Amino acid sequence: MVRTRLAVWLMAQMLIPLIATGALAQDNLALNRPFLATGDLLAGWSGLVDGVYDSDSAPGCFATGNANQFPKSVTIDLQRPCNINRVTVHNSANGNTRAIVIYCSDDGQHYEQLREFIFPDGEALVLNHRFGDRPAQFVRIEFSNTWGGGLGGDNTIFCREVEVFGTPTGADPVAAPMPQPIGPPVVSTRDARLFRRWALATDRPLTIAVLGDSFGACDEDTWPQAVADGLAAERPEDAQVSLSAMTGEGVEPAADLGHVGLTVETQPDLIFVTFGSDLRQWDRAAFRSGLTELLRRLLSDTDALVVLVGPAVSDADRLATGRRALAEMETLSGLLSLPLVRTEAALLREGVSAQEIADEDGSVSERARGVIADAVLELLLQSQI
Repeated sequence: MVRTRLAVWLMAQMLIPLIATGALAQDNLALNRPFLATGDLLAGWSGLVDGVYDSDSAPGCFATGNANQFPKSVTIDLQRPCNINRVTVHNSANGNTRAIVIYCSDDGQHYEQLREFIFPDGEALVLNHRFGDRPAQFVRIEFSNTWGGGLGGDNTIFCREVEVFGTPTGADPVAAPMPQPIGPPVVSTRDARLFRRWALATDRPLTIAVLGDSFGACDEDTWPQAVADGLAAERPEDAQVSLSAMTGEGVEPAADLGHVGLTVETQPDLIFVTFGSDLRQWDRAAFRSGLTELLRRLLSDTDALVVLVGPAVSDADRLATGRRALAEMETLSGLLSLPLVRTEAALLREGVSAQEIADEDGSVSERARGVIADAVLELLLQSQI
């Protein structure tokens, strides 16, 4: 009996420090959670929090674009308040990744630095950083610089996986703040460049459809009409350009929308897809799945060039929602190799603020629609972006 009690007491003493530091088995709070990167990602390399720890290739590995812009960072939204006590970063053997800084935040605005570390060049080393409980819903990994000479160019940063451990608090989640888009206003693809060659060189009729919410309205004084006019001006004389709107106030993306069926029936040559300008409430899962299935249907059932056009939001209360919609469009642009127009980035480049996007009646202002049309035409008419 005495030996039994002694054994129980010794076991308890061994467990106390483990409980205090959260070292007992905990779930990976970051698994399959959304993340936001500063700048473009290498197309298809999105495996930051997918649970794949040993991959140095897409899609299991994460990689940034090759732009020489440092620091680069990625912020993971745990989607609920937690007490975290460990962050694990799995480096890739692809090279380049050098100095990193780990941060956490409970509100998405004020961040506490947890650790600085320098990975050896090209070694698949795992940093397992433990610390006392910190309240957090957001975890940020900042990539400060590069070793250079790695896969994908000197400035492409790789990471196999990021894990975050701790326990949810049960409190209500905080809405993640959304920064201004920092990528270029237009993202071209090979299909967009091929479209330019035949659309401008032939006199066959060119049909355009706009699919989405009220931002895609095709009345006389609208950005889609200005795009149609701009394309007509670059085509052979008397070559027809027709425009049709498959849009409506508050329409949200879904593959079974009547608008989608009508678009497929018309078999257009060019489809602009735009959602997010009218959204009042944000449901990331519904938006992503709806838009994904919609785009897959268009790519399967039409031969059109599909172009994603980001939302334009003038209402400050809905600006973050519009940016979240754009973030989903950016992800799908990379996964499906679709050209993209970052509408807000185009407006900011020309000095158009959110307050200048809409007139008093809520319609897109003359200046804003001119900038948007120019950005779309920049994408469609230039041989290289």
